[in-house]
Amino acid sequence: MRRRAQPRGPIFGRVARAAGLGAGGMWAYGIALLLTLVATGFTAVCHELGLGDVEFAWFFVSISLASCYGTAPGVFAGVLAGFLTDFIFIPPLYDFHIEMDDVLRTLVYVTVSLVIGKLVRARQRAEAEVKDREGLLSYVAHELRTPLGAISSWAELIRRGTIPSERLPHAAEVILRNGQLLARITQDLVDLSRMALGTLSLRREPLDPAQVVSDCVAGARESALQKGVVIEEAVRPVGQMLADRERLSQVVGNVLNNAIRFTPAGGEVHVRLRGDGRRAVLTVTDTGGGIPPHLLPRIFEPGMRHAGSEGFGLGLTIAKDIVEHHGGTISAHSDGEGLGASFTIVLPVA
Repeated sequence: MRRRAQPRGPIFGRVARAAGLGAGGMWAYGIALLLTLVATGFTAVCHELGLGDVEFAWFFVSISLASCYGTAPGVFAGVLAGFLTDFIFIPPLYDFHIEMDDVLRTLVYVTVSLVIGKLVRARQRAEAEVKDREGLLSYVAHELRTPLGAISSWAELIRRGTIPSERLPHAAEVILRNGQLLARITQDLVDLSRMALGTLSLRREPLDPAQVVSDCVAGARESALQKGVVIEEAVRPVGQMLADRERLSQVVGNVLNNAIRFTPAGGEVHVRLRGDGRRAVLTVTDTGGGIPPHLLPRIFEPGMRHAGSEGFGLGLTIAKDIVEHHGGTISAHSDGEGLGASFTIVLPVA
């Protein structure tokens, strides 16, 4: 888990395309207009040469190219091509009079733009997925190198017998800590893979969310005490819910441990569970480093994590997916760096 997020490598990049403006905003419409005007010029030349069989093919070329910049620019090019065809090339010339043939011709242009746009987006998604996989492999190799190197180095020193006996407990602690880190990273990758495949399963059972939260708080008190962080707990009964106990504990534990990790000694973490109609509302608020405003909207994206924190930066991504599988929501709030942060989880209760 992490909070004050920083982009980490190219993994899990997303191809963002606005449906209304395509890939590049208004300039894409300018390109669509230019392509259509060029196609009009070529069509006029073919018309003068008597090449009636191919003259309108230029509009299909311009529409196809415009569609590469987004659905809307492609549709714009199709409608414009239909207008120019009727106005310039279909008698009576320069007299815009809509007939059924004109409507059908424009519909054909628009349909071509939609089909081409869909194919372009499918190719972009495929290319993005390939880059994601390549980036993930590189990222996994890089991130696993540190804990594996620490384990190998200390194990080799123990094998050679070059470590003083009084240092053996420290060596064992380092090996254990890095082994636990590897296990957590592996589990995060397994969970993320299940999420991507849609096979993340839940073993639902009737449970008391207040008990789950209290258990997580009890389990986190020792680490908070060692760091000098005070946990304030206000957990009220909210009824029963059908949920996966292990997964729900994973979410609460991750958010709580995340708050402790980024709260300095002498700080506080407030855990509050209350009922709101047929909903249970859990809020975890800390007095830690906070979240920069420009990163707050991206806090649940994969690969976002605080510089220097352990793991892949997948904790909040996985937590969000688990919460949504339970029919709930999770959100984050922070007034800025140094002003703490608050995470709110809302889940339905019976």
